[in-house]
Amino acid sequence: MPDWQRTYLVACSAVIGFAVAYALCDYAGWSRIVYAPVEGEVHLAPPPIGRNEVGYLGMVAWGAGGALVAGLVAYAVARALRRPLPIRWLRIAGAWALTAVLLAGAFHTWSLWPF
Repeated sequence: MPDWQRTYLVACSAVIGFAVAYALCDYAGWSRIVYAPVEGEVHLAPPPIGRNEVGYLGMVAWGAGGALVAGLVAYAVARALRRPLPIRWLRIAGAWALTAVLLAGAFHTWSLWPF
């Protein structure tokens, strides 16, 4: 497999992993890093998070972990494949990456409704 294909697959997988972990940590109620600016402390807390606390840092941390794991798995699989992938498979990977971002964004937009 050419290097550009491996890089593309790892990038698409990392985007998918970030979007899934970012949305799933909120949907599944995983504990996350929370910053409480009034108290000036950072702690680990499950949802629901208080009104004066910032849980976004923990969601980004979950997303970064998901991107790292998905990227490493994709790299290992792409490294094991010796022949180039057809362009159709690369388009499918790109479409899934865009779909994952759109679905995660739609989930968080819907969960904020009606603002």
